[in-house]
Formats: sequence, C-alpha cells, structure tokens
Amino acid sequence: MRNLTLSLLAVVLIATIGLGWMFDGIYEQYLTQYSDQEQQQSTTVQQDAISVLEQVGTHLAVTLSALDNRQEFIDKWPNEGTLSLHLQPLTNFPLPQALLDDLTAGQPLLLETDDSIALHFYLARTDELLVLTTLPHTGNQGNSLLPVFLTSLFYLAVLLLMLLWLYPLAKRLMTLRQAAQSFGEGNLNQRIDVGSISYIRDLELEFNRMAQRIDDLVTDIKLLSSAVSHDLRTPLARIRFGIDTIQEEDDPVLRKRFEQRISDNVDEMVDLVESLLSYARLDQTLITLNKAPVDFIALLNTCINNKSQDDIELTLQVPKQQVMVDGEFSYLMVLMSNLLQNAYQYCDSQIQVTVVEQGSNIIVTVSDDGQGIAIEQREQIMKPFIRGQGSEKKVKGYGMGLAIVKRIVEWHHGNITIDNSASLHGAQFSITLPKAKV
Repeated sequence: MRNLTLSLLAVVLIATIGLGWMFDGIYEQYLTQYSDQEQQQSTTVQQDAISVLEQVGTHLAVTLSALDNRQEFIDKWPNEGTLSLHLQPLTNFPLPQALLDDLTAGQPLLLETDDSIALHFYLARTDELLVLTTLPHTGNQGNSLLPVFLTSLFYLAVLLLMLLWLYPLAKRLMTLRQAAQSFGEGNLNQRIDVGSISYIRDLELEFNRMAQRIDDLVTDIKLLSSAVSHDLRTPLARIRFGIDTIQEEDDPVLRKRFEQRISDNVDEMVDLVESLLSYARLDQTLITLNKAPVDFIALLNTCINNKSQDDIELTLQVPKQQVMVDGEFSYLMVLMSNLLQNAYQYCDSQIQVTVVEQGSNIIVTVSDDGQGIAIEQREQIMKPFIRGQGSEKKVKGYGMGLAIVKRIVEWHHGNITIDNSASLHGAQFSITLPKAKV
C-alpha cells in the first residue's frame, strides 16, 4: 500500500500547495496590473471631477456673495444627492496661516477624507466659507467578483485532480472486486494482471498469492483423495482376501505365509498414512519455522552418509569455507534427504551434488545419470502422488518426496528448478536458499 500512500500525499500537496500558489500568483499579477490601470483612471476621473466642482463652487460663491438671503438658498439646496452645500464662519475653521492666506486670496481649498471630498470657497463680503461636499470617487468595482471566481476555480481544479487520482484507484478496485467475485463462484484460475504503477499493487499481489494458495490446496485435496481411494483400496482388498483365505486354510505353512502377506499389506497402509500425515503437517498454514544459522555443508555430509550406497558413485563439490543458511535444521534435513533419496532411486550409477554461493543465496544442485524428466512432466512432478513416467514398477513410494521438497523450499523463501544435467544427462534439481547473516 506504499504506492497508495505516496500518491495520496503527492495529490494533497499538489492540490493544496501547488494549485494555491499558482492561483495566488495569477491573482496577484492580475491585481497589480488592474490596480495600476484603475489608479490611473481613478486619478484622471477624480481630477476632472474636482475641476468641474471648482468651477461650480466658484460660480456659487460669487452668486451667494451678492445675495442677502444666502441661508435660504442653502436650505433650499437638495442635500439628498451626492453634492451638498453649507455655510461656515471662517472664525470656526482653524487653518495654518499659509492655507488661510491662499483661501482668502480666492483659491479654493480641497480637503479629502475617506468618506468625502470638501471644497471650501471664501465669501469675502460676509467672511464665511461655502463648503461644497461630495463623495469620493470609488473607481470601477468590476474586479470584485475576481476572488470568488478564482476561489471557485481553485476548488474545481482540486476536485478534478482528485477525480483523476481516484479514477485508476476505483478502476483497480472494481477489477479486484470482479476477480474476487469470480474466484468465489468457483473460477479458481482467476488472477489479476498487476500493473507496474497500480496504487494497490501490494493488495493485488496478495490476492494472487491467496488465490494460488487456495488453488494449490484444492488441487492437493483432489490428488490426496484420488491417491487415497486408489492406493488404500489395493492393500485393503489384499488384506480381505488374505483373511478369507486363512479362514479356509488348515495348513500351518500356508496360513503363516498369508499372515505375512497381510502384515506386509498393513505395513504398506501404515506407510501411506504416514506419508499423508507428513504432507498434511507440511501443509499447515500456521506453521512457524524456528530459523537459525545452519552449517549447510555439515548438514549435507550427514545426509549423504545416511543415504550412501556402495554400488552408486556420489561426487560432492562444495566451497572450502563454511556456508551458513538461514533456516530450520530439521526441515533442511528432510529437504536434502528427499532430494538424495530421489536421486538414488532414479539414477543408474552416478550422482553429483554441488553447492555454490551467489550473492546473498546459495545454490544446491543434485544431478543424476538416470533417464531424466521430460519438460512437460516437470511441473506435475512437484505435486503430491505424482511420480515419474515409467517409474511405478521400478521404484517404491507414493510420489510425496518432491512435493515435500517444494513446500519446504517455499517456507524458506527459496525456489526450485528442474533441468537436464549437462554432465550426467539425467535429472538435475537446483535449490536456491538464502544465506544467514552472521
């Protein structure tokens, strides 16, 4: 799930930081350009408006100076609009001397605040001020919707980015759901094509492993049931026949011979049941390996000594230095014992065992000079109760050895391959196991 976490983090960072920074840059650039243009236009418009107001105020000041009922004129002026008039005594209007001299000389005085613009005109006849007040020029408010537009665009971009991220995830989840549904309906060959950039690659791989595991278990159960029904039926029939024969036989010698045959058939059944139990124990999913560094060369020599036969030549090629493998001693003993037993059973006269180190692994090769294994049989030969072609009468056993070898190799995170030996021209089994970190 690491890809999912990293991709989600990348999308969040791009959406919050990248898009935010981009839209902020667009807004600031537009605002700067617009403010410069607006300020220039606003200054020009305001200067023109003030010039007009100065002319109007000058004419009003001249007109009011000639009237005796000035206050009546002011009272009748409509003050509901943006332009208002009122009179103010000059004595109640403190000003610096320089401004006062300019005002009394006939120049209008402009005073501007955030709320209003006031033009003052001096009435020399009555020593009063005519105050002409108007609202300041606010400029064009056409850009007031720009922040709303950019904010909406930002959230839309975030939404699109999340949809682009969610689409492949939803597609892969739908594929996983369909595969699980098909597998649950009995299609045990159903697998998922894992993409290299899939968000849920780990989950898809685990599904494929689970599906393969279940498929292998079902196949093993079918093979086990078939083998049990076939291999147990024969000794049971012979035992029943022997018992019936003993009941009718009075000759002590013949009775003893039939009793021995019954005993042999019982031993055969016991061997088969033990093989089944051994494979069943190896097939437990909750088994725990007590892994530790194992001296593999010493283990291999022990297995060879236990399996050696005088009429068969075994050649051993191993490194001079100590080779340590990360695994459980008892299962590695079973692994090598089964490989050697298989080689002794199917060889003609020679067996070759080699151990080489390759990086963090070791490769164990067991070769013989027998008939070898055909390419089309190599996959099937690793399954339980499957034996080499033409070996049923020559070699005793139930075809469990290589199935157990495969299971143990999988537990140790190794792999097994089957090939033809270049030197002995028989079968060659190559086992890869991880070295211990000493």
